[in-house]
Amino acid sequence: MVKNGSLVANKQFETLMRKADIRSMSGIAVITSLVKPYMCPGTCVYCPTEYRMPKSYIASEPAAARSQQLNFDPYQLMQKRIEMLEGNGHPCDKIEYIIKGGTWNAYPLKYQYWYILESFKACNNFSRDVEVPSTGEDEWREKKLEDIQTALEEEQTFNETADYRIIGLTLETRPDAISPKTIHHMRRQGCTRIELGLQAPDDKILDLIQRGHSVQQFRDAITLLRQAGFKVDLHFMPDLPGSSPEHDVEMYKTLFTDLALRPDMVKIYPCAVIKSAELYQWLQDGRYTPYGEEGLFRALLQMKLETPRYCRISRLIRDIPSEEIEAGNKITNLREELEKELHKRGQVCVCLRCREIGRQQKLMSAEQLLADPEIVVETYETIGGTEYFITMEDAGHQAVYGFLRLRLPEKIGEKNEKLFEYMPEIRDVAFIRELHTYGQLVGIGKTEEGASQHTGLGSLLMKEAERIAKEQGYNKVAVISGVGVRGYYEKKHGYVKEGTYMVKTLS
Repeated sequence: MVKNGSLVANKQFETLMRKADIRSMSGIAVITSLVKPYMCPGTCVYCPTEYRMPKSYIASEPAAARSQQLNFDPYQLMQKRIEMLEGNGHPCDKIEYIIKGGTWNAYPLKYQYWYILESFKACNNFSRDVEVPSTGEDEWREKKLEDIQTALEEEQTFNETADYRIIGLTLETRPDAISPKTIHHMRRQGCTRIELGLQAPDDKILDLIQRGHSVQQFRDAITLLRQAGFKVDLHFMPDLPGSSPEHDVEMYKTLFTDLALRPDMVKIYPCAVIKSAELYQWLQDGRYTPYGEEGLFRALLQMKLETPRYCRISRLIRDIPSEEIEAGNKITNLREELEKELHKRGQVCVCLRCREIGRQQKLMSAEQLLADPEIVVETYETIGGTEYFITMEDAGHQAVYGFLRLRLPEKIGEKNEKLFEYMPEIRDVAFIRELHTYGQLVGIGKTEEGASQHTGLGSLLMKEAERIAKEQGYNKVAVISGVGVRGYYEKKHGYVKEGTYMVKTLS
């Protein structure tokens, strides 16, 4: 009715009717797809091993069920999800795309490029007068890798101005699969963030659960990813064999005291025993006993309080239906219960997610909401460089309207030389690893009253980052830009594409 002109759009009514506000409250539309079942190099005892699913996933999880229903077809998964989200009232022109399932780098390289090619094509075809047909999995096997890479680059270029743009791409992998070569390929594919499983920063526990890598391998991987500008989302798993509530809290603290760790985001996935996992046999014969809901709840409360302002707790549980869980946490609204308890105690979690303006505005007074936000700069050291966490916040530092992650890496070292061979454009640059404006997602080129997106906050954060970089002796800044926002950096800020990055020489 709005489209044919018989009714004038009413934003208040649309907001009231929107289903699941949380899906676009952070300023983006999150779309998740699973890759097909395939061999994983890991032998972790807690991992479900369903033959019809990629390793570590079960068919009854929502994203897994959708993927299986569509035969793990990336083209269909993207198009159907966009249609569903828009039908529920969510703009989808800024898509944060997350590809899950097993270990990404263990899949054949041609499959990786094909999967992402079809995902971009699905977005782009909404904007074309004549659709480019999707190419099935059987067809891609006959093509050369170079042909698939070229086709992907063409779709990425089209996506820069498409109606539905992939502004960020997240891939899930293991630390022992990270190398300069795999980083190079993931950048060509458009990846901007990596989900990396550590589970426990304790080699004894990692050996016990047959994780297959050491804590030092994780440290090396996250350092290498940072040196290429990536954002890293670390997976942490409380209640594993060999641990306790107290030890889990101590291990969680080391995530932020160990200079080689300090992730940008963390997913806390309490261990859950699934029948198809080897751990189920351990439960049956007494080799493993979870430490119970009370101990887990107490440990998670403390973990939230130990999380620094620069880190975002993006998830607190897996979407595993409670009837699938033989032992371990079954509370599906665990985050909500933790927040209630903290509120009762007069305590707050200051993680980035909890401080987003979209989640805080109901708790703020009109005076706070109307006051001009201010720039706050925090710094912290990591192996290989200094991180500047630049936020736009209210005067009381309760809410974050937007933020930027700036990394000033140490000068050239032998460890980085292999990385520079693949990506020479990142030699001696300051990195903008992430720029994000919070609030309900507003369509590209649009503004809405009361919304924090498209009000110039991003430009202010960019100027501050460039000022700091120049002040610290850097002449070039590189942005690890998502494909769909390359035009923003080019047109608004004068960056140009070099390799897979947007780069600017500071005047």
